[in-house]
Amino acid sequence: MKILNKYLYKKLLIYLLVILPSVSFVSILVELIELLRKTKEINVFYILMYAFYKMPEKIYLILPVSSVIVFALLARDLINSKEIYPILLNGISLRKLFSIFLVFAIFLSLFQVLNLEFLLPVSEKKAEVIYRKLRHKTEKEKNFIAFNTWITLDKKTFMYFDVLDFNTQTGKNITIIRLNDDFKPVLRIEGKSFLISKNKIVINTGKIIDLKNVFSFKITTFNTYPFFMNLDLNEFKKLVEVKKPVSLRQLYKTARIAEKYGYPSSYYWSRFFSKLSTVFSPLILSIAVYPFIWKQRKENIGIIVILILLYWYGTGFLTSIAESNVIPYFAVLSMDIIYIFVGLLFLRKLQFIEF
Repeated sequence: MKILNKYLYKKLLIYLLVILPSVSFVSILVELIELLRKTKEINVFYILMYAFYKMPEKIYLILPVSSVIVFALLARDLINSKEIYPILLNGISLRKLFSIFLVFAIFLSLFQVLNLEFLLPVSEKKAEVIYRKLRHKTEKEKNFIAFNTWITLDKKTFMYFDVLDFNTQTGKNITIIRLNDDFKPVLRIEGKSFLISKNKIVINTGKIIDLKNVFSFKITTFNTYPFFMNLDLNEFKKLVEVKKPVSLRQLYKTARIAEKYGYPSSYYWSRFFSKLSTVFSPLILSIAVYPFIWKQRKENIGIIVILILLYWYGTGFLTSIAESNVIPYFAVLSMDIIYIFVGLLFLRKLQFIEF
């Protein structure tokens, strides 16, 4: 069995090293053709570097389908070369053979995780820099200014401002509202300008509206008023800086920050579970299509293609409606559960006589 494992893993790796770079190269070539139509000047060095830095993204997108192709090619090779017969005659069934494919699929999924977490965030930034150079565009400075924003200070206190400059920690036109246990407003503070310090917000030129009820309220004006509340500006800045989070860690961190400061977090959570589904898609798709790659019939090729398309479009659809809070965020993973169930169900019925 150990000799067989080494033999099959070697074949799987060879197929992968042929299929993955080939398809990735074609994908990058298509993008480069489009880029050359927009670029102001052809710089061979920048073009090659752009292709190099875009490779992790292409591998991330293509690896799940490549894994299915690799497994199908190996199955076809074993059948056409008649090597499958001595394997089966030595008591190794197709279901036992599944463990070899499963281990390789797990390896591919782990590679997806490492690529997404460590390579993609860096390569995407470098590719963006080179893209701007090819287009002769100056790199935009990071936006450290937030506009027209509501944030949550605590469970019952909310703040709105027109402008907040993170560099100077100052802003314009602030409103702070505090609610009681019945979520009715009891305090409203308005100011023309403000400064955020370590443990307080210093508000300038404004008024305080102290509400006891609808008919009883008190208005007090001030030149300077310190509102004691700890606001972690560095964490809030991360939410503004990370406009397009790439990795699972970035999505998780951004979603938590969004929740903390009262932003809608459904987009980030839905994308987090979508990425989680994508990194394990080589494993999920391998389980689902394994019973069909041994059935050498034309209709089974169609079934495999349909399974792949349904998986990608189904996951994308669930991600879209999860963004609107129509379904829970983790419901994006329901496609994975369904595919695992379908794969294991057909695996139980898989027999040598099928082909």
